[in-house]
Amino acid sequence: MNHRRFPMIAAISAVACAAMAFLPGQATPATKKPKRPPVAAAEPEKPWPLPQPWQVDRFTLDNGMRVLVHTDRSAPLVAVGLMVDVGSRDEAQGQSGLAHFFEHMMFQGSKHSGKMEHMRALEGQGADLNANTSADRTWYYQVVPRPALELALWLEADRFANLVIDAANVENQRQTVMEELRERIENRPLVRSHLELVANVYASWAMGHPTIGSIEDLNRAPVLAFALFWHRWYTPNNCVLVLSGDIDVGAARPLVERTLGLVQRRADIRRQAVQEPAPTGHAGATLYDKLARTPAVHLAWKVPAHPDPDAYALDLLAEVLGSGDSSRLEKRLVRQGGLAAGYSAGTHGRRDHDLFQVYVELAEAGPAAIAETKRRIREEILDIAANGVTPEELRRAQIAFEAGWVRAAESPARRAELLAMFEVYHGDADKLRQVLPRYRAVNSAGVQRVARGWLTWDREVELEVLPSGATATPVGAKPDWIRRAERGIADAEARRVAAQLRAKEEAQRKAAEAVPPPAEPTPVALPPQATDGAK
Repeated sequence: MNHRRFPMIAAISAVACAAMAFLPGQATPATKKPKRPPVAAAEPEKPWPLPQPWQVDRFTLDNGMRVLVHTDRSAPLVAVGLMVDVGSRDEAQGQSGLAHFFEHMMFQGSKHSGKMEHMRALEGQGADLNANTSADRTWYYQVVPRPALELALWLEADRFANLVIDAANVENQRQTVMEELRERIENRPLVRSHLELVANVYASWAMGHPTIGSIEDLNRAPVLAFALFWHRWYTPNNCVLVLSGDIDVGAARPLVERTLGLVQRRADIRRQAVQEPAPTGHAGATLYDKLARTPAVHLAWKVPAHPDPDAYALDLLAEVLGSGDSSRLEKRLVRQGGLAAGYSAGTHGRRDHDLFQVYVELAEAGPAAIAETKRRIREEILDIAANGVTPEELRRAQIAFEAGWVRAAESPARRAELLAMFEVYHGDADKLRQVLPRYRAVNSAGVQRVARGWLTWDREVELEVLPSGATATPVGAKPDWIRRAERGIADAEARRVAAQLRAKEEAQRKAAEAVPPPAEPTPVALPPQATDGAK
């Protein structure tokens, strides 16, 4: 989860001033102070109920496409989502941007539908539709009125079976994507730094290059490269279809079978696992941004991805650091000294190998402000590594994730995306049932452990983003104060482990003492010895 706070204006109005008259112990001269009510006895806190996961029916078409159906009769709408198990990490080096390219290309016409007709036909029925691409998957969705469901499925089937990939369409969308790259990245301050950071964190090209690709690669790619990419990855056996809304599996199955069920299956996908080595030490870099007016700072660490147990604790740690007015970054970077104009903290939600990032846009320039900002971020992380988080911080973070679940439940498109993502990433959409219980099971010690184990200086990647002409801050060796803090954390951990061992040995000793000694055997009376009376 990514969190952002831009305190552009502190809006303290006359309403806030008037509210001061109602604080305890305050009264206007003309008003008698009311008698304070008796303090009620505090009730023991009860655990809040977990939202229920979504019930899903499933079947697989003859062509290998997996289909999930989630029924929700609250509105006469159906989200139709198709997730293709391909992202930028599946691209060949020198052909970056092809996965994202098809996010656009799939709307450019097919055998039975003209250019942009897919979008126009569904929007004419009142639908909302779009697509997006990440390093790990490509997602197409449309939320349609129930009567338009079959039309949406037919249009999906037509473009998945009969997409027109010719020189005219490829060149048109090549120019569109390159214009998007210039508009969204090249011509906006500080945006390029986020891509640069990812490239510095990940060692492999597959994980580190930008999903949008490069202008050079897009210009170089022939039409045949686009056609081969589509033919390899856009096969039904590499897709998951989700229908979420006013539909049940009995009604859905015949509709899907006579539309997407007719798309021909192609070869099974064979992909190599991405090899991503562990960090070998602290790394730092500087990026000059001619559009930036003030500096920015990135600190990042490569961390485990879901469903690794540590991923849940890292998400909560990010929430404590950077979400809301009570977050630690708000207190240290905004309220105390006004160092930050904006900040964020969070994981990227990557598959297999994730990234934990703290990002700060500084309020003022200068090496001293940059150094102090980085110091305060590291101090907070080291404090969590030494002491964990408070019960209040942990509870707020857990509630925030549950609130996100509730918000997702209100959106048919978001429900469909989560179901598809768990089916594609983890092989089973029903694993969504495990998510909230796992967040709830995290305790302060768990957050402390992941801070201590993953967010260390020796695993950190830092990136300074500077306006043109500014002076870079040398990375240098590990600061002595960090060495001392880490040594204190290690010593405290060693004492904790030793105390646990002593407690275990003491418990074993007491248990052994509590066992009564074995009873003495009862003597057995033997019969008189027989004598031989023979003479």
